[in-house]
Amino acid sequence: MKLPPLNALRAFECAARTGSFSAAGAEMGVSSAAVSMQVKNLEDWLGLKLFTRRANQVRLTDAGRDYYQKAAMALAEIASFTQALTEGGKRRPLVVSATPALAQLWLPERLKAFAAARPDVPVQLRIEDDTIELEAAGIDARLSYGGEHPDYRTQELFTDHLVPVGSEPDADLQTAPLVEVNWGATITSVPGWRQYFVQHGIPRKDPAAAVAPSVPSAVSLVQAGLGVALLPEQVVSGEIGTGRLHRLKGPALEMPRPYVLITAHYKSRSRRLRALAEALGVR
Repeated sequence: MKLPPLNALRAFECAARTGSFSAAGAEMGVSSAAVSMQVKNLEDWLGLKLFTRRANQVRLTDAGRDYYQKAAMALAEIASFTQALTEGGKRRPLVVSATPALAQLWLPERLKAFAAARPDVPVQLRIEDDTIELEAAGIDARLSYGGEHPDYRTQELFTDHLVPVGSEPDADLQTAPLVEVNWGATITSVPGWRQYFVQHGIPRKDPAAAVAPSVPSAVSLVQAGLGVALLPEQVVSGEIGTGRLHRLKGPALEMPRPYVLITAHYKSRSRRLRALAEALGVR
């Protein structure tokens, strides 16, 4: 077999994944200069330029990006079956990261379907705010709202609609207390009550009586009878279906961006991730 120098290949994979020679050196326990030298050895062996270097930053070339996806896939497979052998056949869990709304309200039933299809694959669920450093955080799949992720494979889950919901089915949008959702510093495109009333010509301008830091928190406030909220319909469909929330009379408002599944490009052939995508409804 005509194999590249494996130490150089490992250094290249680490530098490409972390985005810098310094970070790769810290992970591997060597200096950034040692990583740079190993990458140079690999470039000389291949006859290709894998990185462009500028000041303290490195960026993959087209050739480097293609080589990284294939090399990382091969190294990940080696690591996976090595771990299975050394741990007596125990499988590494599939690490799924999701926003609080998706993880608590939408995802459980889909993970149940995944468990039925792949009982051999344990799932580790992480509930956390937006992150796109998948490899550095050990994340296999990220479920999030919107965002641009050019370095990763992004598949659309669904586009949702904001609808008014309350704890009672006959709550009046013109008089009921309002619960507003704070979507966080990274999401500014989701409209709130003010835009909803203006767009649909509803004569109401008073501020919200309560502000929730997340969709699940807003659900709790509404269920406690503290007001009505404008929430993503598909995300809270389970609460509506069981009668814990009621869809109120009033128009829906399409959300500007879809919810998405984010994975590393080099894992696109992973059977576990393909099974997860199928359970999530991705086609």
